[in-house]
Amino acid sequence: MACPASLEVTRIPFLSRLRQTRPWPWWMAAGSALLFVLALPPFRLWPLAFVAFGLLLWTITRAERMTTATLLGWLAGTLFYYGSSWWATHSLIVYGNIPTPVAHGLIIIAAGLVALPTAVFAWGVHLTTRHGTGLGWWCVPAWWCVSEWLRGELFAFGWNPLANAVATEPWLARTAMLGGHYLVGTLVAAFATGVIYALQPRQPFRRAVGALAVGMSAILVPAVVALGFVSRPVETTRLTVIAVQPCAPLMATEAAAYRQAERRQMQLALEGLRQAPPEAPRLVVFPESQIALEADRPGADDQLRPLLEQGAHVLTNATRRVRGGFANAALLYAPDGRVVEYQKTHLMPFGEYIPFHRYVPVTLPTLAMEAVPGTQVSALPMTNDLRLGVSICFESTFPGLHRQLRQQGATLLVNLANDGWFGDTPGSEQHLRHLVYRAIETGCPVVRVTNDGVSALLDSGGQVWDSMPHNQPDVRIWQVSPTLPSTPYVVIGDAVPFVCLAVAVAITLWTLWTRVRFYTEAITDLVAGE
Repeated sequence: MACPASLEVTRIPFLSRLRQTRPWPWWMAAGSALLFVLALPPFRLWPLAFVAFGLLLWTITRAERMTTATLLGWLAGTLFYYGSSWWATHSLIVYGNIPTPVAHGLIIIAAGLVALPTAVFAWGVHLTTRHGTGLGWWCVPAWWCVSEWLRGELFAFGWNPLANAVATEPWLARTAMLGGHYLVGTLVAAFATGVIYALQPRQPFRRAVGALAVGMSAILVPAVVALGFVSRPVETTRLTVIAVQPCAPLMATEAAAYRQAERRQMQLALEGLRQAPPEAPRLVVFPESQIALEADRPGADDQLRPLLEQGAHVLTNATRRVRGGFANAALLYAPDGRVVEYQKTHLMPFGEYIPFHRYVPVTLPTLAMEAVPGTQVSALPMTNDLRLGVSICFESTFPGLHRQLRQQGATLLVNLANDGWFGDTPGSEQHLRHLVYRAIETGCPVVRVTNDGVSALLDSGGQVWDSMPHNQPDVRIWQVSPTLPSTPYVVIGDAVPFVCLAVAVAITLWTLWTRVRFYTEAITDLVAGE
């Protein structure tokens, strides 16, 4: 005789406890995800990032069981990553002909995977704060930093970290020069933690005031310290950049459309050269696009001759056959015939490769074309005192890559991208915010050149000085300011997440040890009493 469904659920302790959980924590977790989304483009309500983190922290710490807290963290992370990256479905639907429900389902699955570090954050916070100890509470920012570091390094998806919400607030964003964007996110988490700790029920007044003071200090002290590192620029050769935004088609059915885009791109470049002052070195930059140079084709660089003959350097996206596949590359051509190359080392998941595709028994619907990652990171020499640190598209989310380029002497960071795959969505603006931190972290100006926007010039403090309209062919002439001296982040790298990892491991071991000792003593007393 079959058992009723309700009886079957009661036989599984986990599901039974889950059914008994009140619904308000789940709504609060979903609400925190919504606030996180509103803090980012296109809404840009950055103060909500503090509220969102505080709401999530309150929800986790009020959960009765660790399993519930962990699931709440995972739910909030999944909804946030889907809510802020839903636009990735555009290319799947429009260019991949994937049904809309399937496309959104794929993004939800991906969001659930990259939300696992957020679940780790919730687990760690609940473990170390459930008994109300102040020490455990002040480890909350460390747990958050560890979760973002795991997402960016282990899952290779550092898109939209907490720091991106405040990227347009220089007083806070500039602290990235001390410890990278991980430090900025940790400071936001520390302030919100101070507020939530102060609001705990039956909290003594003096302790609440102290928590608020510590939270405020966590924000203000690093911001003041960062001011001391804003020094005068180093005198280097100025550079004139001719940035070309060609708006090449993505998947045209006729080759004539690509030839027209190539002519338009060259016309824009020549127009920019005519307007550029001849005194300083001139660099023409072409973006990542469907009209990228085919580096293996004989005479492929002939189309660049009109630019090179005028004494300009040309940086262009290119493809090259390597090791049984193709490389997404950037080639720098000099007027004297020299050519140096960088091949993309961090590939775009589901865009240039399928993660774990060898272990998946079915073929996933995707646009991915299997690319081969580059094996070497190197700044491209342009002149004796000008070196370009080039990244391609998604690589803008990897601070370690840009730090390495800066250590190799890069005086200008250049990002070649093609965000046209995401249509008229917030994807391109979100992308630009990552480069705000790459500029601040390295003390290096950034030139971002895209196929159809948003192309922009950022100074070494992360401020956007100029940008091109979206979906409009254009050319801009930018005089690049000299770079700043090396920042503390270039020297210490990602020391902040490693310190936070050590703190999280230490507090976890201490918490587990105290519990083991407590239960051991209780059992000993019980046995002795018998």
